Amino acid sequence: MRSEFSEFSELFQSYRASFETFLDSRTLPLLSQRSAPELFEAMKYSLTAGGKRLRPVLAAASYGDRAGTENSRDVLYLGSALECIHTYSLIHDDLPSMDDDDFRRGMPTLHKKFPESTAILAGDALNSFAFYLISKVEGKNGDPALHSDLLEILHAGSGAPGMVSGQIYDLQMERENGTAGFKNGQDTIELLRITHRLKTGALIRSSLLLGNRLRPDWIVREESLSGYGEDLGLLFQITDDILDVEGTQESLGKTPGKDQRSGKITYPALYGLDRCKSMVKELQDRLSETAVRFSSSPEEKIFFQELPEYIGQRKN
Repeated sequence: MRSEFSEFSELFQSYRASFETFLDSRTLPLLSQRSAPELFEAMKYSLTAGGKRLRPVLAAASYGDRAGTENSRDVLYLGSALECIHTYSLIHDDLPSMDDDDFRRGMPTLHKKFPESTAILAGDALNSFAFYLISKVEGKNGDPALHSDLLEILHAGSGAPGMVSGQIYDLQMERENGTAGFKNGQDTIELLRITHRLKTGALIRSSLLLGNRLRPDWIVREESLSGYGEDLGLLFQITDDILDVEGTQESLGKTPGKDQRSGKITYPALYGLDRCKSMVKELQDRLSETAVRFSSSPEEKIFFQELPEYIGQRKN
């Protein structure tokens, strides 16, 4: 393994370990203080079920934070907010009225472990808790616009402007394809692109912008980071679609092949696997080039240039 990728892995695991420690020591105790016991146990079950912790890692990396450095506490609160949003979205996505899956990360989905009503309410609580966590960010230098900007960025990624509208489009495509048949045209391609730019990409983009907003030079980096985030979200989704075709339940931790069985319109369904794998390589190259525009340290350059390879070669 080349040294750059080894250093990337070390950086990624450092960010992830810092987040896991903060989640256990600060976020979960805070979450438990005013939650009904069953509600807390349901939220904890899903929050601690594992996962890559990609979104908290992206927030930390875009700030350039390492454990113990200035503003690390603020970045970790932002990471916790992002993981609460991501976890709530998975809980709701697995529900019978949505993607209807029995497994997530190799474990029973929340509505299989707890009553379905509890799963819905756990998702609701995690969603609102994420926005409460923004109030815990202190910032520095008395920036009067910090909290309003952070709230706007999180809402743009997670709410109606982003992830939730993406989920609606995804369900609409599935319904229409089931009733009207497969439409392989430019309109379908454009709708697929918009759907996943919102459903998957918007929160990934927001993760980068949230960490970046804590920096004094955030304005000059924002445009490049935003473009990087959109391409990274697309890379993540195409890889996800490929894994649904080629992966196993053991490697994925969830049921493979569901997209094809449900008639869902995906990148492999539209383009075929070979073309999708070419798209992955094209996106990886473009992302590596974009990283040069905003990277301000050797560590940051390595992390953001190597991250696309990590996303593209993942197995779950």
